[in-house]
Amino acid sequence: MGAGQLITTKHRDLDTGYISLRSADEDLAARLPELRLPRMSEQARAAFRAVLAYERPPANGSVADVLRLVEARGFSAHPCDWIPEYSWQLGGRHPALYQPWVDWLSEQGLTKFHKGNTLTAENCKRWSKGQRRWALIEMIRNGRDDDFRALKDFASTQPGSIRAQLVEEIDAWGSFVGCYPWQTPLLEYFLNDRVAVVRDIAAHKLGKMGAFTTEEAYAQKLAGELIVTADCVRYREPPEAHMMFVHFYKDFACVNFDALAAALGLAPTDLARRADLDDVGQQLINVAARTGDAEVRSILATRLLDLGKAGEHIPLAMFLGVAPPSWKDGLRAMFASPYWNSVEDYLGSKTGSLDSAMMREWPCSHYISKTVIAELERGELPVNMAYDPLRVLGKVVDKHAAAEVRDEALAAGMAPDNPRLTMLKLNLAL
Repeated sequence: MGAGQLITTKHRDLDTGYISLRSADEDLAARLPELRLPRMSEQARAAFRAVLAYERPPANGSVADVLRLVEARGFSAHPCDWIPEYSWQLGGRHPALYQPWVDWLSEQGLTKFHKGNTLTAENCKRWSKGQRRWALIEMIRNGRDDDFRALKDFASTQPGSIRAQLVEEIDAWGSFVGCYPWQTPLLEYFLNDRVAVVRDIAAHKLGKMGAFTTEEAYAQKLAGELIVTADCVRYREPPEAHMMFVHFYKDFACVNFDALAAALGLAPTDLARRADLDDVGQQLINVAARTGDAEVRSILATRLLDLGKAGEHIPLAMFLGVAPPSWKDGLRAMFASPYWNSVEDYLGSKTGSLDSAMMREWPCSHYISKTVIAELERGELPVNMAYDPLRVLGKVVDKHAAAEVRDEALAAGMAPDNPRLTMLKLNLAL
């Protein structure tokens, strides 16, 4: 067996001139690490290749929705058909399932280390500074999960230049100028670094935060801007309508729901029930989506649904861990959104499981025959693939519903080899 090689397949594209899809030859495919899911069948592989040829996804994020369906059915892609894009410009945003391939290819020297790789103490020096920056930011973002223990262990193995770069990346990353209070413990840790430049960077960032180094400090500031009554929490002086979202943006971005409730003298659930949804509500909803527990999120989500809000007005995180009835109500709210991808995003790992009865509640399904007839009679296609009901439904429905959609399209006159059917064919082959 040879060492194998990477393969680049180019497809012409009207927007970019061409797009490149990456894969491995048989020898290299045999050397790649096994993933936690088996590779799809030959029939499914053929359907998957047809999807790639028709859709020509320009980057990993553009094929992630297709791979989500494959993974939800218990399979992985075959590396001879697809591997994650690894160029510095387009690397990353691949499903976590394929991380072993991404890291192995770079460790073997077949691809350069890029922002989609896993940064480790052992491989850190093999990265370019620009690509390492993105990995350090990701490490900081994820550091809250273990109180930065893994990050500190990593930093302790690195030279001062790498630690200095790490501290430079402790930031709000464009949300606002400065740092988040949850980053304060990390900055304080580097105040004791053995290298002066690292200590100086950390001290400078902490100094710019002033008195606002904790979420509780931001909570106290916001509490002074709000008024609490027996049945309502609202602004003392409501901002102008066009400033409603940006008013105190940084303060809300730097507070957690429990801390704000405590500063107002309320239990978190009471704040969720009393918040004036037409006043301070949107800001509190965003805080709850980031930091609220399941009960708080469920209370706010239910209130929004009772007001008839469609899915585009409700963060998906509001439904994480909620009771099944509330989850199904949330799904129906996504049906009402003009953004059809909301349903797929909402389903997440449950994609490919929407049954026929629920599918028919979704207005998207009302356009199956209409778009087929429009193509046959007037040559009209959906405005883009994201609004082609055959593709959209093909990604989210179960096999029985997929067959129903296919049969309706064929009955309306669509040719069996029309490439718009490729997603449905993949669904049925998995």
